[in-house]
Amino acid sequence: MRDELRVLSQAAVATWAEFTAFYTWRTWTVTWLGRLLLQVCFYAVIGRMLQSPQRLEFLLIGNSVAIVAIDACVVIILTILERRTGTLGLMVAAPSTHVTVYLGRGLMHLISGIVAAVIALGCLTPLFGLSLPWPRSLVIPCLVAVTGFACYAYGTCIAAMVMRFPSARWIALNLSYLVLMTFCGVNVPVSFWPDWVQKITSALPLTHGLDAIRLLITDGDAFQVVAQTALELLVAIGWLVAAGIGFHLLVIRERKAGTLELNA
Repeated sequence: MRDELRVLSQAAVATWAEFTAFYTWRTWTVTWLGRLLLQVCFYAVIGRMLQSPQRLEFLLIGNSVAIVAIDACVVIILTILERRTGTLGLMVAAPSTHVTVYLGRGLMHLISGIVAAVIALGCLTPLFGLSLPWPRSLVIPCLVAVTGFACYAYGTCIAAMVMRFPSARWIALNLSYLVLMTFCGVNVPVSFWPDWVQKITSALPLTHGLDAIRLLITDGDAFQVVAQTALELLVAIGWLVAAGIGFHLLVIRERKAGTLELNA
C-alpha cells in the first residue's frame, strides 16, 4: 500500500507539472474558469427568461455542479495520451500496478473542477438573486468533491475501454460528460426520463451527488443528504473497481497480441 501511495503521489506531481506548464493562474482564471462560468450563466439566463425562480435555481445549481464532471472526465484524454507515449510496457514491468499511475493522471484536473464548481456556486447564486443556506453551505465543497471523485472514477473507466482506440479519445471525452449532463438531472429532472433510463442513471456518477447538493441548498432533510452522498460514494467505488478490471483486461489482451509497446 505504501508503494502504491508513493506512485500515486508521483503521478499527481507529474500531472501538476503538466497542468502548470499549460496554465498560469491568470490563464486558468480568464480562459477556463471564465468559460465555465459563462456556460452556467447561459443556462441560468434561460431559467430567468422562463420567469420561473424554481427553474432558474434548478439550472443554476445543476450546471454549476456539472463543471466538476467536465473537468474530471479530462482524465480520459490524459490516460490515453500516456499510452500513446509508449509507457504501458514500462508500467506493466514495474513493481507497482499501472492502474495506480493512470488513476493519478488527471488528479489536478479533478481539483480544478472542484474549485471551479465551488466558485460557480458561491459567486453566481447571489448574482442571480439566490442564497446559500448558512452554515450548511460550508458542506458544499465536500459534496462537490465526492461528486467529482465519482465522475473521475467514471472517466478512468471510460479511458480503460477506449485506450485501444486512441483516435476516439475526444469523442469519448465529449460523449462521457454530455451523457452525464443530459441524463443525470443537470437541466431536466431525472424523473423526466422513462423508468429504464432512470434505473441506468442511478448507476451513473453525478446523479446522487447533485441530488445531495440540491437538497442541502434547499434545506432538505439532512438524512436524505447523507443517504444521497453515500449512494454517490458507492457509485464511485463501483466505477473505480470497473476501471481497475478494465485496465487489467487491457494488459492481458495486449500481452497476448504482443502490442504492449504500440502507442497508436
